[in-house]
Amino acid sequence: MKHLDEFADLKTLDPATTEIDPHSPRARATLERVLATDPADGVRPYRTRRRLVRVAVATSAVAIAAVAVFVPRDSGPVPGGGMAYATWTAQPAGLSATDRADAVKECRKSLKGMGQDDQINRAGTAMVERRGDWALVILTGHDQFTASCMTNVNPRNRQGYGSMGGPGGASVGARQLAPSAMGTSGGGNNGYLTSAVGRAGSDIVGMTYNSPTRGQVEASVQNGYFAFWVPGSEFDGHHPVPVRVTYRDGTTAAVKLRLGF
Repeated sequence: MKHLDEFADLKTLDPATTEIDPHSPRARATLERVLATDPADGVRPYRTRRRLVRVAVATSAVAIAAVAVFVPRDSGPVPGGGMAYATWTAQPAGLSATDRADAVKECRKSLKGMGQDDQINRAGTAMVERRGDWALVILTGHDQFTASCMTNVNPRNRQGYGSMGGPGGASVGARQLAPSAMGTSGGGNNGYLTSAVGRAGSDIVGMTYNSPTRGQVEASVQNGYFAFWVPGSEFDGHHPVPVRVTYRDGTTAAVKLRLGF
């Protein structure tokens, strides 16, 4: 009968047993097949990727100290900047007298304890600009003393940080720029921001920076100084930054910001 023939065929198969004979034809064939197979074929190794961030303070050659940490990044622009900067605007705005006084006060406070308290107390205010909830303050004093701060003017979120450093002893030509601080700062819960601050010649009345993530950003140019910032990390203090300046006669030119070291 047919089912008996099938049963007979089944008995001819190699039975599975608990005892494995390493010299059996099946065992030898399996071993040869395993040894002949490249263990890398079809296997994708698991790789962990860690991002190393080099930290360096970017200020001018005559910098005294720095509170803000400038973090050069070689991987290109990083969008964002944290929810703390969600109110940022590409065009700077003015401040009320009260907010301006508070911003300057908080700036001086954040710089105390760096060994230049007398200079900070005597320094005048060269510029205060506002972008959303944040004000950027520039203080200037004797012996080329310059300090810049970022201060949150929202009374429910008072915080800030800054840096001290001079733009150099050489005078700035009428159509020249002398950055005193450039790079990425911040971090932590607020996220990063990128800023450039320095002196502007008397013939320069405007400046724009073309951000790869935010579009055209208008800088503040007041009292012989310039300043702008954007949320996120866009440039460091080691490479020139292209900007476009407007001169008093209405002409414009493409120039590059460079720290003087």
